[in-house]
Amino acid sequence: MPSMKRLVWCLAVAGAVACGDTGGPSGSPRLLVKPVLDSVYKADTGVSHFVIYLNAAGDTVAPGPVRWSSLTPGVFAVDSASGKVTAVAPGIAILVGTASGVSGRALIVVSDTLQLTALLDTIYLLPNDTITIPVAVQRKGGSPPAPWFATANAAIDTVDSASGLVTSRATGTARYFVHAGARVDTGAIVVRPPDTASANSRSFFSVSGTANRHAGGLAYAINYNQHGGAPAFQLRAYVQSGSNALLDNVLFSLVSALDTATTFVIDSISPTEAFGKNADPVCQPPRAWATWTTYAVNPSVTGLSRHTGQLTITKVVAAGGGTALGGRFQFLAQRTDLYGDALGAVAVRGTFVAPLYTNLAACP
Repeated sequence: MPSMKRLVWCLAVAGAVACGDTGGPSGSPRLLVKPVLDSVYKADTGVSHFVIYLNAAGDTVAPGPVRWSSLTPGVFAVDSASGKVTAVAPGIAILVGTASGVSGRALIVVSDTLQLTALLDTIYLLPNDTITIPVAVQRKGGSPPAPWFATANAAIDTVDSASGLVTSRATGTARYFVHAGARVDTGAIVVRPPDTASANSRSFFSVSGTANRHAGGLAYAINYNQHGGAPAFQLRAYVQSGSNALLDNVLFSLVSALDTATTFVIDSISPTEAFGKNADPVCQPPRAWATWTTYAVNPSVTGLSRHTGQLTITKVVAAGGGTALGGRFQFLAQRTDLYGDALGAVAVRGTFVAPLYTNLAACP
């Protein structure tokens, strides 16, 4: 069975714009499906869903009769009258509720009774670096088996079979494997040489929650001056289309410059601090913060960091007259379109290697 990470992502499935929030343009009636996310095991039943109908004035009114449907009946079936879901097979699919001529959507995740997922398809490292492979193991009705790990090429990297601790040895690419019971998943360890060319930077990140996204692209790191002259640091992991249009973007802003390997605690940032009339969170960051945005859908979806995330710089090395760095990150981002909903939180994690630039003339 393919892992969940290879299944379609709720922002793209059947044109879903933002799971649980559909309708016409501003000023049109809207139908919100609750809960926006339901997770069930194969052959189980989920919760009964309900809707909130907002008329064109934004008032909550009775929706009238609601009709329910599954866009992928092979993943789950749904009672058309009650909205009660029955899981059929592992996968991710969209539940649609329709009332008074307006539709709303929610995400249903169906897991196997034993589910194993390697959380990063690709892990980027510099030589002589380490990382523990992140995995998730779930089993219905009991404790899951402990995972064990292996590498396909010990000349590229070594992997501790019990802990999943990777140590990079030489540049190149090697598959890694993680096993739990009868399940197996796989990803790639890519060890890249230090390089100061931005085109040779690399990043890979995953987003898991009401939005699920796995993307590989470039990375950009810079020490710069905030407005007022105080030093700051910015890291971007981003994905572009063939025409260089931005598709996905993870951004970190820190209130101090970077000069050595270290770990930064990522704090929360509110929508007002990020998007308010006088907000300037990059050139005047209120604290260390992060955000994730995907432009692959219209409208775009953005998540703002919550407290207790981390950005870890594991290596800072000389490279061709300049400096290169490598590291990893993870943080919880609250989707701004679901900011009042606990289910709007998504987990963002990734790895990167990039040149480190310095431009103290002005805020980028």
